Amino acid sequence: MRTLFIMRRIIVQTINDKRSLGLILIVPLFLFTLIYFLLGETDYHAVIAHNGMPSQLIEVIEAEAVTVKELSIEAGMEEVKEKKIDALLYKEGDETVLLMETNDTVKAGVIQKAIQKGIKKLNPAGVMRVDFLYGDSDDTMFNSLGYVLLGVISFFLIFILAGISFVRERTNQTMERLMITPVKRWQVVLGYTLGFGVFAMLQSIILLCYVTGILNMTILGSIILAGFVMILLSMSAVCIGAFCSIFANNEFQIMQFIPVVVIPQIFFSGLISLDTLPYNLGILSKIMPVYYACNALEGIIVKGAGIKDVLSSVVALILFIGLFFVLNIFALKKYRKI
Repeated sequence: MRTLFIMRRIIVQTINDKRSLGLILIVPLFLFTLIYFLLGETDYHAVIAHNGMPSQLIEVIEAEAVTVKELSIEAGMEEVKEKKIDALLYKEGDETVLLMETNDTVKAGVIQKAIQKGIKKLNPAGVMRVDFLYGDSDDTMFNSLGYVLLGVISFFLIFILAGISFVRERTNQTMERLMITPVKRWQVVLGYTLGFGVFAMLQSIILLCYVTGILNMTILGSIILAGFVMILLSMSAVCIGAFCSIFANNEFQIMQFIPVVVIPQIFFSGLISLDTLPYNLGILSKIMPVYYACNALEGIIVKGAGIKDVLSSVVALILFIGLFFVLNIFALKKYRKI
Protein backbone atom coordinates (compact mmCIF):
# COMPACT_ATOMS: atom_id res chain seq x y z
CA MET A 1 0.00 0.00 0.00
CA ARG A 2 2.84 2.37 0.81
CA THR A 3 4.46 1.65 -2.54
CA LEU A 4 1.15 2.29 -4.33
CA PHE A 5 0.72 5.53 -2.40
CA ILE A 6 4.18 6.74 -3.48
CA MET A 7 3.49 5.67 -7.06
CA ARG A 8 0.17 7.53 -7.07
CA ARG A 9 1.80 10.67 -5.65
CA ILE A 10 4.49 10.64 -8.37
CA ILE A 11 1.89 10.16 -11.11
CA VAL A 12 -0.33 12.99 -9.83
CA GLN A 13 2.67 15.26 -9.33
CA THR A 14 3.89 14.65 -12.89
CA ILE A 15 0.41 15.16 -14.36
CA ASN A 16 0.12 18.49 -12.55
CA ASP A 17 3.52 19.59 -13.89
CA LYS A 18 2.66 20.54 -17.46
CA ARG A 19 6.32 21.05 -18.40
CA SER A 20 7.30 17.52 -17.34
CA LEU A 21 4.24 16.06 -19.07
CA GLY A 22 5.11 17.91 -22.28
CA LEU A 23 8.75 16.81 -21.99
CA ILE A 24 7.66 13.17 -21.76
CA LEU A 25 4.83 13.09 -24.29
CA ILE A 26 5.13 15.99 -26.75
CA VAL A 27 8.80 16.95 -27.05
CA PRO A 28 9.98 13.48 -28.26
CA LEU A 29 7.40 13.64 -31.06
CA PHE A 30 8.59 17.14 -31.99
CA LEU A 31 12.26 16.11 -32.02
CA PHE A 32 11.73 12.94 -34.03
CA THR A 33 9.59 14.81 -36.55
CA LEU A 34 12.41 17.32 -36.93
CA ILE A 35 14.98 14.52 -37.27
CA TYR A 36 12.78 12.83 -39.89
CA PHE A 37 12.76 15.96 -42.04
CA LEU A 38 16.46 16.63 -41.51
CA LEU A 39 17.80 13.11 -42.01
CA GLY A 40 15.10 11.51 -44.17
CA GLU A 41 14.84 11.54 -47.95
CA THR A 42 15.82 14.81 -49.55
CA ASP A 43 14.27 16.47 -52.60
CA TYR A 44 17.49 18.38 -53.17
CA HIS A 45 18.24 19.05 -56.85
CA ALA A 46 21.97 19.36 -57.49
CA VAL A 47 23.48 21.72 -60.08
CA ILE A 48 26.97 21.01 -61.42
CA ALA A 49 29.20 22.22 -64.24
CA HIS A 50 31.52 20.20 -66.46
CA ASN A 51 34.40 20.90 -68.78
CA GLY A 52 35.07 18.65 -71.74
CA MET A 53 33.30 15.57 -70.39
CA PRO A 54 31.75 13.01 -72.81
CA SER A 55 28.15 13.71 -73.80
CA GLN A 56 27.16 10.12 -72.90
CA LEU A 57 28.34 10.69 -69.33
CA ILE A 58 26.42 13.97 -69.10
CA GLU A 59 23.23 12.24 -70.32
CA VAL A 60 23.51 9.61 -67.58
CA ILE A 61 24.14 12.29 -64.92
CA GLU A 62 21.15 14.37 -66.07
CA ALA A 63 18.97 11.25 -65.97
CA GLU A 64 19.67 11.21 -62.19
CA ALA A 65 17.88 14.58 -61.80
CA VAL A 66 21.14 16.57 -61.70
CA THR A 67 21.30 19.79 -63.73
CA VAL A 68 24.52 20.03 -65.74
CA LYS A 69 25.97 22.98 -67.65
CA GLU A 70 29.29 23.49 -69.43
CA LEU A 71 31.84 26.04 -68.18
CA SER A 72 35.54 26.65 -68.37
CA ILE A 73 37.54 25.27 -65.44
CA GLU A 74 38.29 28.79 -64.13
CA ALA A 75 34.65 29.92 -64.38
CA GLY A 76 33.46 26.67 -62.82
CA MET A 77 35.82 27.05 -59.85
CA GLU A 78 34.59 30.60 -59.31
CA GLU A 79 30.94 29.50 -59.35
CA VAL A 80 31.69 26.69 -56.89
CA LYS A 81 33.34 29.26 -54.62
CA GLU A 82 30.33 31.60 -54.92
CA LYS A 83 27.93 28.66 -54.31
CA LYS A 84 26.19 29.19 -57.65
CA ILE A 85 26.81 25.52 -58.46
CA ASP A 86 27.48 22.53 -56.22
CA ALA A 87 30.42 20.98 -58.07
CA LEU A 88 32.68 21.11 -61.12
CA LEU A 89 33.53 17.97 -63.11
CA TYR A 90 36.59 18.07 -65.35
CA LYS A 91 39.54 16.10 -66.67
CA GLU A 92 43.05 16.43 -65.29
CA GLY A 93 45.25 14.28 -67.48
CA ASP A 94 43.66 10.83 -67.52
CA GLU A 95 41.91 11.44 -64.20
CA THR A 96 38.32 12.59 -63.69
CA VAL A 97 38.12 15.24 -60.94
CA LEU A 98 35.05 16.33 -59.00
CA LEU A 99 35.61 19.67 -57.25
CA MET A 100 33.27 20.79 -54.45
CA GLU A 101 33.40 23.69 -52.00
CA THR A 102 33.53 21.66 -48.78
CA ASN A 103 33.03 18.06 -47.73
CA ASP A 104 29.23 18.22 -47.57
CA THR A 105 27.89 14.71 -46.96
CA VAL A 106 24.40 15.22 -48.40
CA LYS A 107 25.43 17.07 -51.56
CA ALA A 108 28.42 14.83 -52.15
CA GLY A 109 26.21 11.77 -51.83
CA VAL A 110 23.71 13.00 -54.43
CA ILE A 111 26.34 14.17 -56.92
CA GLN A 112 28.81 11.29 -56.57
CA LYS A 113 26.04 8.72 -56.90
CA ALA A 114 24.99 10.18 -60.26
CA ILE A 115 28.54 10.57 -61.61
CA GLN A 116 29.75 7.17 -60.44
CA LYS A 117 26.76 5.58 -62.14
CA GLY A 118 27.72 7.26 -65.40
CA ILE A 119 31.41 6.37 -65.10
CA LYS A 120 30.57 2.76 -64.28
CA LYS A 121 28.28 2.52 -67.29
CA LEU A 122 30.75 4.02 -69.77
CA ASN A 123 34.03 2.82 -68.27
CA PRO A 124 33.76 0.22 -65.50
CA ALA A 125 37.48 0.60 -64.70
CA GLY A 126 37.25 4.39 -64.42
CA VAL A 127 37.86 6.17 -61.14
CA MET A 128 37.11 9.67 -59.88
CA ARG A 129 39.06 11.92 -57.54
CA VAL A 130 37.13 14.24 -55.23
CA ASP A 131 38.75 17.58 -54.32
CA PHE A 132 37.50 20.44 -52.15
CA LEU A 133 38.14 24.18 -52.33
CA TYR A 134 38.24 24.28 -48.55
CA GLY A 135 39.50 21.40 -46.47
CA ASP A 136 40.77 18.03 -47.59
CA SER A 137 39.21 14.62 -48.14
CA ASP A 138 41.68 13.29 -45.58
CA ASP A 139 40.54 15.73 -42.88
CA THR A 140 39.25 14.17 -39.69
CA MET A 141 35.65 14.71 -38.62
CA PHE A 142 37.02 16.86 -35.81
CA ASN A 143 38.64 19.29 -38.25
CA SER A 144 35.68 19.23 -40.64
CA LEU A 145 33.03 19.90 -37.99
CA GLY A 146 35.12 21.59 -35.30
CA TYR A 147 33.44 24.95 -35.91
CA VAL A 148 30.03 23.37 -35.22
CA LEU A 149 31.26 21.81 -31.98
CA LEU A 150 32.70 25.13 -30.81
CA GLY A 151 29.42 26.94 -31.34
CA VAL A 152 27.10 24.25 -29.99
CA ILE A 153 29.10 23.39 -26.85
CA SER A 154 29.69 27.04 -25.98
CA PHE A 155 26.00 27.94 -26.34
CA PHE A 156 24.77 24.87 -24.47
CA LEU A 157 26.99 25.26 -21.40
CA ILE A 158 26.46 29.00 -21.00
CA PHE A 159 22.69 28.64 -21.51
CA ILE A 160 22.52 26.08 -18.69
CA LEU A 161 24.77 28.16 -16.40
CA ALA A 162 22.83 31.38 -16.96
CA GLY A 163 19.38 29.78 -16.71
CA ILE A 164 20.08 27.88 -13.50
CA SER A 165 21.87 30.85 -11.92
CA PHE A 166 18.98 33.22 -12.66
CA VAL A 167 16.47 30.75 -11.20
CA ARG A 168 18.64 30.43 -8.09
CA GLU A 169 18.73 34.22 -7.75
CA ARG A 170 14.93 34.21 -7.66
CA THR A 171 14.42 31.20 -5.41
CA ASN A 172 16.91 32.67 -2.90
CA GLN A 173 14.95 35.93 -3.14
CA THR A 174 18.12 37.80 -4.08
CA MET A 175 16.29 39.33 -7.02
CA GLU A 176 13.42 40.58 -4.84
CA ARG A 177 15.81 42.18 -2.34
CA LEU A 178 17.77 43.79 -5.15
CA MET A 179 14.62 45.28 -6.67
CA ILE A 180 13.78 47.01 -3.38
CA THR A 181 16.76 49.30 -3.98
CA PRO A 182 16.57 52.30 -6.37
CA VAL A 183 18.39 50.34 -9.11
CA LYS A 184 16.86 50.50 -12.60
CA ARG A 185 15.64 47.39 -14.40
CA TRP A 186 18.08 47.84 -17.28
CA GLN A 187 20.93 48.19 -14.78
CA VAL A 188 19.97 44.88 -13.17
CA VAL A 189 19.82 43.08 -16.52
CA LEU A 190 23.05 44.68 -17.72
CA GLY A 191 24.84 43.79 -14.49
CA TYR A 192 23.76 40.17 -14.62
CA THR A 193 24.53 39.92 -18.34
CA LEU A 194 28.01 41.37 -17.99
CA GLY A 195 28.68 39.29 -14.89
CA PHE A 196 27.95 36.04 -16.66
CA GLY A 197 29.55 37.51 -19.77
CA VAL A 198 32.92 37.48 -18.02
CA PHE A 199 32.70 33.70 -17.66
CA ALA A 200 31.45 33.40 -21.24
CA MET A 201 34.53 35.31 -22.39
CA LEU A 202 36.86 33.13 -20.32
CA GLN A 203 35.24 29.98 -21.67
CA SER A 204 35.62 31.14 -25.27
CA ILE A 205 39.28 32.08 -24.86
CA ILE A 206 40.22 28.89 -23.00
CA LEU A 207 38.30 26.67 -25.43
CA LEU A 208 39.87 28.22 -28.53
CA CYS A 209 43.38 28.06 -27.06
CA TYR A 210 42.85 24.43 -26.11
CA VAL A 211 41.50 23.19 -29.46
CA THR A 212 44.20 25.01 -31.43
CA GLY A 213 47.18 24.54 -29.10
CA ILE A 214 46.50 21.07 -27.70
CA LEU A 215 44.07 19.39 -30.12
CA ASN A 216 45.70 20.95 -33.24
CA MET A 217 42.51 22.23 -34.85
CA THR A 218 43.41 24.20 -37.99
CA ILE A 219 42.08 27.78 -38.08
CA LEU A 220 42.76 29.48 -41.41
CA GLY A 221 41.43 32.87 -40.34
CA SER A 222 41.94 35.10 -37.33
CA ILE A 223 41.69 33.34 -33.99
CA ILE A 224 40.83 36.70 -32.41
CA LEU A 225 37.85 37.10 -34.74
CA ALA A 226 36.75 33.52 -33.99
CA GLY A 227 36.97 34.31 -30.28
CA PHE A 228 34.89 37.47 -30.76
CA VAL A 229 32.15 35.48 -32.51
CA MET A 230 32.15 32.88 -29.73
CA ILE A 231 31.88 35.62 -27.08
CA LEU A 232 28.87 37.10 -28.90
CA LEU A 233 27.28 33.65 -29.06
CA SER A 234 27.92 33.12 -25.35
CA MET A 235 26.39 36.51 -24.52
CA SER A 236 23.29 35.58 -26.53
CA ALA A 237 23.15 32.31 -24.56
CA VAL A 238 23.24 34.33 -21.32
CA CYS A 239 20.35 36.54 -22.43
CA ILE A 240 18.28 33.60 -23.73
CA GLY A 241 18.99 31.57 -20.59
CA ALA A 242 17.87 34.50 -18.44
CA PHE A 243 14.68 34.84 -20.50
CA CYS A 244 13.86 31.11 -20.21
CA SER A 245 14.41 31.27 -16.44
CA ILE A 246 11.32 33.50 -16.21
CA PHE A 247 9.20 30.46 -17.03
CA ALA A 248 11.00 28.10 -14.62
CA ASN A 249 10.37 27.73 -10.90
CA ASN A 250 13.44 25.61 -10.16
CA GLU A 251 16.72 24.43 -11.68
CA PHE A 252 15.21 21.21 -13.05
CA GLN A 253 12.69 23.14 -15.12
CA ILE A 254 15.55 24.95 -16.86
CA MET A 255 16.79 21.55 -18.03
CA GLN A 256 13.38 20.99 -19.60
CA PHE A 257 14.07 23.81 -22.03
CA ILE A 258 17.06 21.98 -23.54
CA PRO A 259 15.03 19.83 -26.00
CA VAL A 260 13.09 22.90 -27.17
CA VAL A 261 15.72 25.65 -27.14
CA VAL A 262 19.11 23.93 -27.58
CA ILE A 263 18.65 20.69 -29.55
CA PRO A 264 16.82 22.23 -32.57
CA GLN A 265 19.67 24.74 -32.88
CA ILE A 266 22.17 21.87 -33.06
CA PHE A 267 20.36 20.48 -36.10
CA PHE A 268 20.49 23.87 -37.83
CA SER A 269 24.08 24.68 -36.86
CA GLY A 270 25.77 23.37 -40.00
CA LEU A 271 25.76 19.64 -39.37
CA ILE A 272 23.35 19.31 -42.29
CA SER A 273 23.20 21.46 -45.43
CA LEU A 274 20.19 23.70 -44.98
CA ASP A 275 19.51 24.05 -48.71
CA THR A 276 19.02 20.28 -48.98
CA LEU A 277 16.15 20.20 -46.46
CA PRO A 278 12.63 19.52 -47.76
CA TYR A 279 9.71 21.97 -47.46
CA ASN A 280 12.17 24.89 -47.23
CA LEU A 281 12.79 24.07 -43.55
CA GLY A 282 16.21 25.70 -43.75
CA ILE A 283 14.51 29.06 -43.26
CA LEU A 284 14.02 28.18 -39.57
CA SER A 285 17.75 28.70 -39.07
CA LYS A 286 17.21 32.44 -39.40
CA ILE A 287 15.71 32.57 -35.89
CA MET A 288 18.56 30.65 -34.25
CA PRO A 289 21.71 32.39 -32.97
CA VAL A 290 23.78 29.18 -33.16
CA TYR A 291 23.26 29.15 -36.94
CA TYR A 292 24.76 32.62 -37.34
CA ALA A 293 27.66 31.85 -35.00
CA CYS A 294 28.50 28.56 -36.73
CA ASN A 295 28.15 30.19 -40.14
CA ALA A 296 30.68 32.84 -39.09
CA LEU A 297 32.98 30.28 -37.45
CA GLU A 298 32.91 28.13 -40.59
CA GLY A 299 33.98 31.12 -42.65
CA ILE A 300 36.80 32.01 -40.26
CA ILE A 301 38.05 28.53 -39.39
CA VAL A 302 37.52 26.63 -42.65
CA LYS A 303 37.69 29.35 -45.32
CA GLY A 304 39.93 31.97 -43.69
CA ALA A 305 37.23 34.66 -43.94
CA GLY A 306 37.73 38.18 -42.59
CA ILE A 307 35.40 40.50 -40.70
CA LYS A 308 33.72 41.76 -43.90
CA ASP A 309 32.77 38.21 -44.90
CA VAL A 310 31.12 37.40 -41.55
CA LEU A 311 29.76 40.86 -40.77
CA SER A 312 26.12 39.90 -41.41
CA SER A 313 26.35 36.98 -38.97
CA VAL A 314 28.04 39.18 -36.35
CA VAL A 315 25.28 41.81 -36.69
CA ALA A 316 22.62 39.09 -36.36
CA LEU A 317 24.19 37.88 -33.09
CA ILE A 318 24.28 41.44 -31.74
CA LEU A 319 20.60 41.84 -32.64
CA PHE A 320 19.75 38.62 -30.76
CA ILE A 321 21.58 39.92 -27.69
CA GLY A 322 19.74 43.26 -27.93
CA LEU A 323 16.34 41.62 -28.42
CA PHE A 324 16.56 39.32 -25.40
CA PHE A 325 18.19 42.05 -23.32
CA VAL A 326 15.08 44.21 -23.88
CA LEU A 327 12.75 41.26 -23.23
CA ASN A 328 14.52 40.61 -19.92
CA ILE A 329 14.07 44.24 -18.90
CA PHE A 330 10.33 43.97 -19.47
CA ALA A 331 10.26 40.64 -17.64
CA LEU A 332 11.51 42.33 -14.46
CA LYS A 333 8.18 44.15 -14.22
CA LYS A 334 6.88 41.16 -12.31
CA TYR A 335 9.25 42.10 -9.47
CA ARG A 336 8.83 45.85 -9.48
CA LYS A 337 7.21 48.40 -11.73
CA ILE A 338 9.53 51.34 -12.28
